[in-house]
Amino acid sequence: MEPHPKPRLVLPGIVRWALLTTALFLVVLGAATLGAPVPLADLWAHNTARAEVARQIFLELRPPRLLAGALVGAALAASGAAMQAVFRNPLAEPYLLGVSAGGALGATIGLALQEKAAGLAGGVRGAAGGFDLATMLAFGGALGASALVYVLGQRRTGSTINRSGGFERGALLLTGVALSAFLSSLMALVVALGSRDDLARQVMFWTLGGLAPATPAHNTVLAAALATGLLMLMASARDLNALRVGDEEALGLGVAVGALHRRLLLAAALMSAAAVAAAGLIGFVGLLAPHLMRTLFGSDARALVPASALGGATQLVGCDAMARSVAQPREIPVGIVTALLGVPLFLFLSRKS
Repeated sequence: MEPHPKPRLVLPGIVRWALLTTALFLVVLGAATLGAPVPLADLWAHNTARAEVARQIFLELRPPRLLAGALVGAALAASGAAMQAVFRNPLAEPYLLGVSAGGALGATIGLALQEKAAGLAGGVRGAAGGFDLATMLAFGGALGASALVYVLGQRRTGSTINRSGGFERGALLLTGVALSAFLSSLMALVVALGSRDDLARQVMFWTLGGLAPATPAHNTVLAAALATGLLMLMASARDLNALRVGDEEALGLGVAVGALHRRLLLAAALMSAAAVAAAGLIGFVGLLAPHLMRTLFGSDARALVPASALGGATQLVGCDAMARSVAQPREIPVGIVTALLGVPLFLFLSRKS
C-alpha cells in the first residue's frame, strides 16, 4: 500500500497552497460586502447617518462574524480530517462521538433555565462580549458526550491494540450512535416540558446553525481551541500517517497507538465542541472539506490537516455569505446552505473516488 497517495490534481506544492490561500482571501473579501443593507462606499459618505450605519455594519458587526465563520469552518474541517484518519474512513465526521447531540442537549437545558429564570426566551447566546448559560452548557455537553462515548466504547479484549490502550472502531461508532439517540431524546423531552413555544423555536434555529451572534469572546475561545487542536494534530502527523496502514502495522513501527488514539480524539472533540457551542450544528463542513483537500494535497497528514482547516474556513465563510444574501432581507440558517451545497457535491465526489 502506498503510504501517501498522490493528489489527483497534479500541481506544484506552492501553486496548490497559493490557490487555497487566494480562494480564502477572495471569499472573505466578497463575504465582507455581500448581504449588507448598505453599500461599502457609505463608509465615506458625507451623510453622517448613512456613514454611521455603514461603520456599525462593516467595522463592528461584520468582522467578528467573518472571523467566526473562518474559525468554525477550520475547526470542523480539521476535526473531520482527524476523524477520517483515525477511523480510516472518508465518511467519518466530527459529530461521530456525540458532540452534536451533547452540545444540543446542553444548549437546550441552558435555554430552558434562562427561560425559567428570566421569564422570557433570551436567545442561545448572551450579550456581546460575554457568554450565557446556554453557550457554556453546549460546550460542556459536547465535550462530556465525547468523553462518555470514548469511555463506554472501550472493549477490553486480548488484542495487542486493546492492551496498548486503543479502541475498537465498531464499538466506538455503535456507542456514539446509541448515546446520540439517547441525548437527542432527552433534548426533545426538555423542549416538550418547556413552558413557552419560544423554546422550541430557538432550539430549532440553534440546531440549524448560525454565525450572526458571533462575538470577540466566542472567537477567542474558538481560536484557542483551534490552535490547541491543530498543534496536537500536527505534532502527531507522522504517527497519523503510520496509522493509515493499520493499527498493528503502526504498533510494529513503534507508534503508541492507544496514546495516539486518545490524543487525536481529544483534539477533534475539543475543536468540534468549541465550534458547536459558538455556532450550533453545521453539517458537511467536516465531511466535505477534507475530501476536497485530498484531491489537491493527497492523504499526507502533514499537508492535509492544515489544508483542510483552510478549506473549511473558505467553505463556511462562503456559505454564510450566501445565507445572508440569497433571500434578503431574510437570512437563511447557514446549516441549511452547507447541506444544500454539500450533499450534491459530496455525492459527485464519492462517485468519482
